[in-house]
Amino acid sequence: MAEQVSGMEPGRFDPTIPHLLPHENMYKIQVGTKLFKISGASLSSDGPSFFTERFAGTKSQGENVLFIDRSAEIFELIYLHLQGYFIEIKDEVQFTMLFADAMYYGLPRLRALLREYEYYFANISGRTFKIARSLFSREGDSPNYFSMTSNALYADSHAGVFINKKLIRPPPQSALSVPRSAELFQELLQLLGGASLELDDKRRESLIKECRYYRFLNLEQRLIKARASFNQLTQGETILLALKDIARNGVSFNQSSKPMAQDGCCPTATTGENTPVSVSDDQQPLLKKPKTDVPADKARKNWNLAQYKRPYLDTRTRDLLFQIDTMDCTLIFNRQRKTVHLEMMDQAAMHFEKVFAAVLHENDVDLSKFRIKDQRKSAHLGLPACLSIGDCVVNGSRCSQIYRLVAESSCDEKVVDLTNADKLSYCSGLQLHLTKSIWKLGVSNGDIILIALKVDAFTGAREFCKKLDYL
Repeated sequence: MAEQVSGMEPGRFDPTIPHLLPHENMYKIQVGTKLFKISGASLSSDGPSFFTERFAGTKSQGENVLFIDRSAEIFELIYLHLQGYFIEIKDEVQFTMLFADAMYYGLPRLRALLREYEYYFANISGRTFKIARSLFSREGDSPNYFSMTSNALYADSHAGVFINKKLIRPPPQSALSVPRSAELFQELLQLLGGASLELDDKRRESLIKECRYYRFLNLEQRLIKARASFNQLTQGETILLALKDIARNGVSFNQSSKPMAQDGCCPTATTGENTPVSVSDDQQPLLKKPKTDVPADKARKNWNLAQYKRPYLDTRTRDLLFQIDTMDCTLIFNRQRKTVHLEMMDQAAMHFEKVFAAVLHENDVDLSKFRIKDQRKSAHLGLPACLSIGDCVVNGSRCSQIYRLVAESSCDEKVVDLTNADKLSYCSGLQLHLTKSIWKLGVSNGDIILIALKVDAFTGAREFCKKLDYL
């Protein structure tokens, strides 16, 4: 909070001048190589201070001159301030020096003014920026890098380190300098001010990284690519984001009252022990129904679907759809157990755990059960998947019946058996390597399911080579 001066509320100017010194007296102060003549009224206007204490009980100084070994340039600003003028600060160096001298001279009103100054000053890679505080009026854009740095400076001065230790002069304080892109920061200021910029994906990603550095959290969410739409089938709203852009504090799960199997979403589920569970034959026409002792009531689950509310932007939740753009995912079809899993590795698995681990735990889903125990040091997950309603493109051709592809293939590939993540083993089956995919996530009584909505995949090395382009 700003310091209160002469009984006034913080941030308000008091036009009255206390009689700390005779108002009509004139005093001489030499700062560096420059001599200043100043009235008692001006010195009293911001006090008690070093000057009012130094001149208290004395008459006009006459030929006696108070010499101070500080910057005359900075005292010029202080001189204007004491005379009642608004002072214009030009850059971060001048601001830092002015604040140091306001502390040195013990000027409470000037210190309060600087603390509530309407601009921040910073040097971004050699370029001076005068940043209006009003740009950070949206929730989430403050506190930020600049407000926290500024508060730290004021906290040190308020603690009275210089005064308590009785130092001859305040310790040197370097001006705020940030080794980031000045060009990108200028664009951030334009966006904070309400401007619209044409951004390609690379530029957008760069600006999002800068937002995270400066903690412009509201602007970050506004820059993240998202597509909200209305689903006429579910009579609800959906929102699509890249997996890496989802904020974990925005994820929740609805409390669905309808079994998801009624929508034809899930031909295969798993129990908490990763045992395959089949549903009706009409939902799985091309894969034989596996033998199981699981009761029928557990086969048709009430799946609660993930929902999302963008921090600082949204007032309500929408059904969450997330997109994976990396080639860290593989669909594994297990021929023996008639199950489908999504194998996630590296960045995809790391992002998934970062986003969903906490909220899954709150919904009694232990994600560690789905971690594949192998020799890899990176993240590795094997999650039950469903493809019944997904739009699948395999090797560049649309595959309307994905299970027909499995049934008609030889299914003799050696694939990881993901029905038991604790013990790494292999079985015969088929694997599809994904280039892009869109998913829904559901939970039910400790179980988890990934529902594919759109999948772009290829089957093997030859098809991978077809996707290669020359430089």
